[in-house]
Amino acid sequence: MKILKSAKQIFTSSNPLIIQNGSIVFDEKILWIGKDEDLPKEYIKEAKEIIDVSNKVIMPGFVDPHTHLVFYGDRLNEFELRLKGFDYLKIREMGGGILKTVKDTRKASKDEIKNYVKKIIKNFIRYGTTTIEAKSGYGLDFENEIKLLEIINELNENPLTIAPTFLLHDVEENKSAMDCVNEAISYLKFIKDRNLAVFVDIFCEKGVFEIEETKKFLSEAKKYGFLLKLHTDEFYNIGGSKLGVELNAISIDHLNEITKEDIEIISKSNTICVLLPSTSFLLRKNKYPPARELIDNGCIVALGTDFNPGTSFTQNMQFIILLAVVILKLTIEEAILSATINSAKAINMDKFVGSLEVGKFADILVFDFEDYRYLVYNSAINNLEMVFKKGKRLI
Repeated sequence: MKILKSAKQIFTSSNPLIIQNGSIVFDEKILWIGKDEDLPKEYIKEAKEIIDVSNKVIMPGFVDPHTHLVFYGDRLNEFELRLKGFDYLKIREMGGGILKTVKDTRKASKDEIKNYVKKIIKNFIRYGTTTIEAKSGYGLDFENEIKLLEIINELNENPLTIAPTFLLHDVEENKSAMDCVNEAISYLKFIKDRNLAVFVDIFCEKGVFEIEETKKFLSEAKKYGFLLKLHTDEFYNIGGSKLGVELNAISIDHLNEITKEDIEIISKSNTICVLLPSTSFLLRKNKYPPARELIDNGCIVALGTDFNPGTSFTQNMQFIILLAVVILKLTIEEAILSATINSAKAINMDKFVGSLEVGKFADILVFDFEDYRYLVYNSAINNLEMVFKKGKRLI
């Protein structure tokens, strides 16, 4: 049992939202949280370690609900081409894009991919992420998609909690979209029987998988008991958000092009809106999801990195929170909640992580500043001093 004692502030992502001059008692899970003056003396006597965190701020570990964590190789040259004005379709014609990563990932062995991803995971931890969703999608065929899902599961709890997603990411060369959907449907029983994924996801977008293909794939996945996610309404509005709500998807992600009608439909559902501002930022897009309108209409908003080799090669949830405040116009409190408890809801883990409450896992961050607002105010500086995952100190 450990105690983090005398924090200046504890941002709980729960109720009360902020505890001034507080302490947390924990082992693998949180045993007690409250004001210093109320800390039971028996905990002080029994604690194996008491850490003085005076003048520091405690927060929950960040939860990243949308990443393409497992792949091999970068697309650095493509990034530079975009800076010179080349668009995605032109880059794809030149051999870039998702299919470039697919080729690199297929060539790599499991061990090569795992070692590559382990380095990336260290960066997620360095900036405070303790729980992460990870998608397959860079295999496209059965052998390689299973290889990626196996890697995700082998890396789970080592040391991050990883929520696995089977993603239908792109249309393979020389195949139709419906052919790819039918092939992916044939994988579902194998994936479910081996418990390789909790979620399924699909890139529902004009020119990739449109509404007919998306509905067929997700409807079949739902029959097997998978929870549903959608990449949708990123570049064009083709009705993906409406379909997601219709199918009771746990989350719909991107949403740059959603309409007022979509927002009204989402607001009456339990579907979480996962917003990914770094992708628009790094693609130099002027169009961002209408986060303020979503929140003001009662939709639940979560934030993610969209970590991937092509359009958002960041592992920094603090950066995402900054973009959410400055560009998406969330308050600092809303942005932190969207990166913690709301993100946990987007991967069905809010009973275990995402807030600092008795009984939840002790996924705890300690920042070397006295006010939680410094997380955004002290822009582009990592003030993170300690990271605990299930009570074990990682940093």
